[in-house]
Parts: sequence; structure tokens; C-alpha cells
Amino acid sequence: MIAINPEYTTPVFIAKVVDFVLFVGGIYFVYTKYGKQALVAHQEAQNRAVEEAVANREHSQASLAAAAASIEQAKADAVRMVEVGRSQAARLIEDERKAAVEHAQRIAAHAAGELRRERYRVRRELLEETVEQAHAQAQVLAKRELSPARQEELVEGVIAGLERAHG
Repeated sequence: MIAINPEYTTPVFIAKVVDFVLFVGGIYFVYTKYGKQALVAHQEAQNRAVEEAVANREHSQASLAAAAASIEQAKADAVRMVEVGRSQAARLIEDERKAAVEHAQRIAAHAAGELRRERYRVRRELLEETVEQAHAQAQVLAKRELSPARQEELVEGVIAGLERAHG
């Protein structure tokens, strides 16, 4: 047979073993009745917090990527808008320059026409004044040097020449 140590058979030792078993059973009962649920709930809360943190991190990374893409798109749009603005400005400048040149040409043509008309008017006035002065001088000269019969003869000759020229 197996020999049992006499210390293990004493009532004090047996009481200690029974106390230990009851203590462990009580701890197990309290753990399974109250502690396990609290620990499981706490662990599930921690798991949810970790999952939410991971989801927030993924969402933040996606938002960051979308923001970076938006920034790049905005940069490209800004460059394109500046290029379009420059081309529109150049086109507007060219159009305004052409319009100004055309307007200046119209003004110059109008001024040239006005100058031609004014020269013609002045020439006509000078011609009329010259004719009037020549006529006046011719009358004075004719009265002084030609007799009235000779004057009549010259007038008739001029009228006849005019009638032949126009008739």
C-alpha cells in the first residue's frame, strides 16, 4: 500500500484543504456569477473601442486620401484657370488692339475725307475769288481800253463760243 504522510491526515490539515477547496469554489462561483459577465462586457467594450478606432483610422486615411486628391485637382484646376485667364486676357487685348486700330483707321479716313473736302472748298473759294478779281480787272481794263462797240462785239463772240461749246 501506499504510505500516506501522517501530516496529511491531521484534522487541521484536512480543515485547511477543505477551507482551500471552499475558498476556490467560492471564488469560482463569484467569478462565474458576477465577475465573468463584467470581464466579458469589459472585453467586448474594449473590442468595440478598438474596432471603432480602426474604422475611424481607415475613415481618416480615406478622408486624407480624398483631401489630397481634391488638393491635387484644385491645383490642376487653378493652373488651368490661370491658363484660360491668360489666354482670354491675351485674346481680349488683341481684340481691343484690333478694334482700336480699326477705329483709328476710320478716324484717319474720316479726317482725310474732311481734309479733301476742305481743300476742295478752299480751292473753289480761291478760284471764285480769282475769277471775280480777274473779271473785275478785265472790266476795268475793258472799259478803259475798249470802246463800247468793241466791248459789245467781244461779248457777242464769247456768247457764241459758249453756245457752240455747250450746244
